[in-house]
Amino acid sequence: MAEERTANKPRHRTQPIADSITHVKGYPRKLTLYKCDASRYWQVRYYADGKVMRRSTKTESKREAIEYAKRYYDEINLKRAMGAALVTRTAFSQCAEQLLEAMRAKLARGQLTKDTVDIADYRLRRSVIPYFQNTDINDIHYEHLEGYLSHLSSQQPPLSVTTIGAYMRLVKRILSDAYKRRLLTQMPHMPAVGTEDTARGYFTAREYRRLHSRARALVGKRFQYRVLKDECGEEQTGDYYEYGKEKRGRLIRTVTITRELMEMTVFMPNTYIRPTDLKNLKHKHVEIVRDEYTYLRLNPPRSKKHDGTIVSMAHAVTVYERLTKLNRERGLGVEADDYVFLPQYTNRDYALKLLQQQFDVLLRQLGLERDVKGNKRSIYSLRHTGIMFRLMYGEKMDYVTLARNARTSAEMIDRFYASQLESEQNIDLIQSRRRRNRQSMEN
Repeated sequence: MAEERTANKPRHRTQPIADSITHVKGYPRKLTLYKCDASRYWQVRYYADGKVMRRSTKTESKREAIEYAKRYYDEINLKRAMGAALVTRTAFSQCAEQLLEAMRAKLARGQLTKDTVDIADYRLRRSVIPYFQNTDINDIHYEHLEGYLSHLSSQQPPLSVTTIGAYMRLVKRILSDAYKRRLLTQMPHMPAVGTEDTARGYFTAREYRRLHSRARALVGKRFQYRVLKDECGEEQTGDYYEYGKEKRGRLIRTVTITRELMEMTVFMPNTYIRPTDLKNLKHKHVEIVRDEYTYLRLNPPRSKKHDGTIVSMAHAVTVYERLTKLNRERGLGVEADDYVFLPQYTNRDYALKLLQQQFDVLLRQLGLERDVKGNKRSIYSLRHTGIMFRLMYGEKMDYVTLARNARTSAEMIDRFYASQLESEQNIDLIQSRRRRNRQSMEN
């Protein structure tokens, strides 16, 4: 039975293909060449001093591989004569852990966000490390990386091009870190992934009015997220129901709509801040300016490698003052180091999660979970809405000014926002005429 299990066990992609094993004539039989599924190149293997040493010959020519194996044999014997270590291997998994350790140090210094580190940790342990495992960092070449790219592309449900690109960039980051540490002798070429620009889901002016009106009407109401079963007894996708109006199914959570939801639907589009900035925003990051223009000057902690000052629309001042008054009346802190939104929660990830759950209820109430093009909406869509409104309704709004104020780049504005502008939204530009041409036509 044991022999049968061994025979049926699939061969690992790095193991030699039996028919390819070749001994180098005139040399010890422990010096062998072989091919494996993990590479198109010939591999050389030698056994000495109780250790198995392997290396890629980096050639598909058997004749060239044989000459490489002879040089490799001479190199090993020279090291033995000099008393040097024969094997200096560094596993890919070890390099991945070193990268994570470096990222955690940057987190402690405030150079990275916790979300960035957590996402990298999740992706490494979910996919990257299990695929490459303990493969020597110097044995990873283009064909191995191309194999991983194919592996990602065959996942079910399929991954987006953007997600696949994120995984491949993480692998490249590990290799680059190992190269800087002199653990990797040469950086391999990375296969091209390509890009996929996904338009940002936002709310039209009409949808936004409905959103804000319903958020106001829902304050104080409670909802339950329940998972019901179909006729076959299988659980279906859950949904929100008004509290007490649905008893069937499994109760997952109860959500109470708070004033903060209504204020958030106004504050974010008028300040362009990200959800991360919203959860970390403290009173010391906010300054009210009343001069020729009235606005908030915001300096939240660095996010997405941006730390510039944000200036808001005038209406954001009213929202901020209402929130401050509300928190003071509730006996909550309104000092410099207190948070603006939901200051009672020290766990800011939890505070943002509560707002997201309330926002999910709001979207489902209005049937606005996705826009007309199928783009999924979230709290982030409020930021996207603010940026889109400036592009559509702002007079002489240039990309650079908007990008800097929204803590992003002009390229991102062009690729993910301006690309959605329909011809009708710029009808004044489409129908405009140059003054000289108009005068010529009139004459």
